[in-house]
Amino acid sequence: MFRHIRKLVILLICWSIALLLPIFTASAGTYRNIPSKYRSTIDSPLEADFERYIKSRRSRKILVSTDRTSFVVYDISKNSKLVSINEDRQMMAASLIKNFVMLAYFHEVKYGRQKHTTVNKRNLTNMIQWSSNSSTNYFIRLLGGPARVNKILRSNYPYFKQTRIVEYIPYGGRTYRNMTSARDLSTFFLRLWQGKLPFSEKMKWYFKLKNGDYIYKQTYIPTSVEVYNKTGTVYGLVGDGGVLVLRDPKGRARPYIFIGLMEDRTKTNRRNRWQSFYDWKNRRAYILRRLSEQAYKYIYEKHYGGRLARH
Repeated sequence: MFRHIRKLVILLICWSIALLLPIFTASAGTYRNIPSKYRSTIDSPLEADFERYIKSRRSRKILVSTDRTSFVVYDISKNSKLVSINEDRQMMAASLIKNFVMLAYFHEVKYGRQKHTTVNKRNLTNMIQWSSNSSTNYFIRLLGGPARVNKILRSNYPYFKQTRIVEYIPYGGRTYRNMTSARDLSTFFLRLWQGKLPFSEKMKWYFKLKNGDYIYKQTYIPTSVEVYNKTGTVYGLVGDGGVLVLRDPKGRARPYIFIGLMEDRTKTNRRNRWQSFYDWKNRRAYILRRLSEQAYKYIYEKHYGGRLARH
């Protein structure tokens, strides 16, 4: 009798394995279908959506072979990185370097080596809201020059590994030598939001001032979303980054970080500027806006159970 029971148990185990085997095989097959270079970075389907969209822009020649892209999307509330595409790639900073100039300034204010005067407040507004190059150079000069600003950052904020400040912004705005990365920018905004940078609340106030952006305006993202951002634009780079704060269906604030950089270093050479700057810039700004919409939709629906009207 016990032999019969044992045989029956063995038959049941074999039958269960036979049923489950196709499921395991299918799952393995699905994983093999993901290109190996993405397997270690995909944390959500959103990253795959970004990759597909960028690939479609390349197939239509809107992005060309010399265009390099870098993106980060990070849900602060859930401590979850959703997109990580070439985030360690060092790129031209353009006006995004102004984030770090402001940080160096407030670092010196914190330790009493600078005063937060009315003149400085006005120049901060001009630098962040209006992206004034002369105001940026004012602060670089005030702090002792590019090398001194760079030393302040390197000595006190070593986690900004790809950021370098080596030049004043030249006349005409063609700054190509100051560098940063999507990772450094996302780290900057995360630590800013967590209050871990000097005078974080003051800096947030400047980033919230209405300005030109490529991640909120001309998108379907609702007006209830708050935006704290800075753009960077030069013939060679179009970028934007910051914190967007959506409201979940229960009205709770849900901040997330969006960083997007698109760089073509060949455009720093005048001979390669065959396209008007505004056409070249607007095509890439359009891409940032569509990807920002995708990020908002994904986080609102998948993370917080919201429902958006179809677009």
